[in-house]
Amino acid sequence: MRAGGRSWLTSIWRKVFPQVPDFQASIADQCRLLEVVLQVLASFLEEPRAERAQEARRRVRQAHALARRNLDLLHRSFVTRIDREDIYVLITGVDHVFDYAATSVRELELLDVAADPWMKGMVAQLQAGAAALTQAFERFRDRPAEAEPLAAWARRAEREVESLYRKALAEMFAGEAYQAMTDPDAASSGRACVEFVIDRIKRREVYRHLSNAADRLAHVGEALHDLSVKYG
Repeated sequence: MRAGGRSWLTSIWRKVFPQVPDFQASIADQCRLLEVVLQVLASFLEEPRAERAQEARRRVRQAHALARRNLDLLHRSFVTRIDREDIYVLITGVDHVFDYAATSVRELELLDVAADPWMKGMVAQLQAGAAALTQAFERFRDRPAEAEPLAAWARRAEREVESLYRKALAEMFAGEAYQAMTDPDAASSGRACVEFVIDRIKRREVYRHLSNAADRLAHVGEALHDLSVKYG
């Protein structure tokens, strides 16, 4: 009887004082998984094996499931420590980065593009930004002010990726290969010229997806910056 009474009292207590979910920890879990996906992407660039592409896709599916779980928890939560709209922006913002990481792997695979230093540099910056966000969310709950410098790292990563993106585009049509293709005295065949252009188009597609991933990462950093100012 006493056990049943305690259960009844516990039920009433939880209705009157509902447990507040730790969304900062949940979003940190998303960021940790993003670090894993980006590490798989970096490994794929070093050695494009099919099993690594499959691993990346599996991890991305896992990440989307985690985001759906977090959003479902948000919809069912009566009380949250920070504004619900802010939590939604952070959950979906991190989740969007996974989409571009998955698309990058898919295009590298389908277009049969060999990795280059520009791609590796962009992924390295994305990894640094994701790691900074993980640490920022881990600290935000108890020390909001300490999250802001780490959020700034995520925004800085986006600027670094954009710089690499522009340099990669500039190099595309400024190298020796391009000069050889445009030299009227060169003996290059028409087929070689077409292959050259197609290769550049393929590479630009991959660069663009990595740039978009960095842009989404920066959006999360900006949102976290605003929260650290609001609650710090």
